[in-house]
Amino acid sequence: MTTSYLTEPTILSACNDDISSINTRALEMMPGKDIVYLAVDILSKEDSDDRTITNRYLTEYINSLDPPGLPPFKLMLKVGCPVMLLRNIAPKDGLFNGTRLMDVLCATQLIEAMILTGEKARNLVFIPRIYLSPISGE
Repeated sequence: MTTSYLTEPTILSACNDDISSINTRALEMMPGKDIVYLAVDILSKEDSDDRTITNRYLTEYINSLDPPGLPPFKLMLKVGCPVMLLRNIAPKDGLFNGTRLMDVLCATQLIEAMILTGEKARNLVFIPRIYLSPISGE
């Protein structure tokens, strides 16, 4: 894949299973070593102290879910891999939902990437590991 191909406007209309399959095959064809990121699947300290909270579902089942708008439990990347942000991280720096990037470095707690589209194209940026947790009462 060339950088110019990745910057062209694209309309995607597929379900998560189809996209996951396409992404897996594309990643297998790319040279380089797979880097695996796993989501956290434990209760927060506050929740683990609350004895009224119990796990109703097996961890394996929860980890198999692939809800829209969230990365999969097991995210596999490679250097040179194209990615798309799913969150507004820093809009003034060009990091907003839908921004296309290419991985330059995959570290444990962050990813260095080059922005491929928009006014900030060619800028190198850091994408930190983001911890998501539900808000009580919602």
